[in-house]
Amino acid sequence: MISLIVPIYNKAKFLPETLNAIAKQSFRDFELLLVDDGSIDDSVAVAETVLKKSDLTYQILRKENGGQSSARNYGLDRARGDYVLYLDSDDVISPDFLERLSSSFHETVDFVFCGFCYVKAQTVPQDDDHERYLYTRDELIRHFLKRDISFVVPSMLFRKSFLLEHELRFREGIRYSEDQLFIWEVLFKAAQAVYLPAKLYGYCLRESSIMTGSPYERIMDGFRVYASFCEELKEKYANHHKEIAMILPRWELGTLYTAANLLDYEQYKKIYETMDGRSIFRRLKGINEPKAYLLAAVCSLSPGLLYALCRRLDLNG
Repeated sequence: MISLIVPIYNKAKFLPETLNAIAKQSFRDFELLLVDDGSIDDSVAVAETVLKKSDLTYQILRKENGGQSSARNYGLDRARGDYVLYLDSDDVISPDFLERLSSSFHETVDFVFCGFCYVKAQTVPQDDDHERYLYTRDELIRHFLKRDISFVVPSMLFRKSFLLEHELRFREGIRYSEDQLFIWEVLFKAAQAVYLPAKLYGYCLRESSIMTGSPYERIMDGFRVYASFCEELKEKYANHHKEIAMILPRWELGTLYTAANLLDYEQYKKIYETMDGRSIFRRLKGINEPKAYLLAAVCSLSPGLLYALCRRLDLNG
């Protein structure tokens, strides 16, 4: 059985489509755990109205507000399934999402994941790509560094025993990029995983979902945590020194792209200087990913040039 964990915080507007997508799953051996993270809107009432019309097995778990990471961990502690999937409460999945992920599991893999697409409405186009690829730990690490295949937490189906054995939980209290930290911890512990290129998960693009509160403060908070995290990795995994040395500059490069599209130039420049943006090109030497390497080269030349370029690029397409 799969435990489908869905944190909820003030998502009343989007919950019906998400829950209807879950109700349409061709695979039925799952429990739905909705974790209400202290919502102050009518999210719970909306969820109950939709779910009472379905035949789903579900629980609504209530807790004080602690953030998405806290809600996901809370759900894991109460999950009864052998497999776990963390789904966002305002996104959508194709009708065969759970079926195709679960059927790709076998005894040697720790998780299975699929591709995703950005959508402006809560619909996922049909994807008939049935390719599957088995990757080792080293291959997974290289792919996540290069970002040449899709890695997002809600598209990853985990063996629960794998999560528990390695104490793989989301770091609470982090306000930016917490999912990437979790994925890196997963990849360094996983033996093997299966990847389905089919885009079965729909990530809904909304202005409100990009970042709430102060983007500048959240990004700087994320930078401090990420830098500390990479130091931890160096101590734990000396045999992956080359890859670990590129994790922080690769994250910095992506973060500068995000910052350029969210912040005014002066705030962006402060982040660039704190990260020592001019050194990113040198620190990413050997990544073997042309798009990242080209952007890093621009980054080494001028913060203003990178800012202007990033505001014209669409890396989500």
